[in-house]
Amino acid sequence: MRKYAYLFLISAVLLTSCSKRKVFEKYIDIDNYKWKRANLIKFEVPITDTTTNYDVTLNVRHTSYYAFANILLNVTTTYPAGDMRTKDYNIVLRNDDGTFKGEGAGDIWDLAYPVMTDVTFAQKGTYTFEVQNVMPAIEISDIMDVGLIVKKAKKTN
Repeated sequence: MRKYAYLFLISAVLLTSCSKRKVFEKYIDIDNYKWKRANLIKFEVPITDTTTNYDVTLNVRHTSYYAFANILLNVTTTYPAGDMRTKDYNIVLRNDDGTFKGEGAGDIWDLAYPVMTDVTFAQKGTYTFEVQNVMPAIEISDIMDVGLIVKKAKKTN
């Protein structure tokens, strides 16, 4: 019985420490699982601590029927002072053998993709992240939602 108590305590500590690092988490549903290129997904992230390093992760949830091996995304970050930075991402969703990467449950797959690691935000205020589907097709099917998570970076010694 004592063994289970220790396992529970360790699990609780790990879960608590992970959640304390999280600064922002939000998911935006895609209507009818059809993501049109013109449909920008927007996240507004308040940053109050400019001395901490952060990790920013983009999460893509899709069905098992997603037809492509990857998804092409454009992420524009707007800083509180109005400066903008844009970067393109080719996120590979399938392994070489055709199976999906990420965490799967039934017909649903989640893939977390780091877009910024160990970065500092020099200005206090709201940072806006806009995510755009830039696949060749005007609309892609079977994308369920897109999420953004901002966590304090793990300290390295």
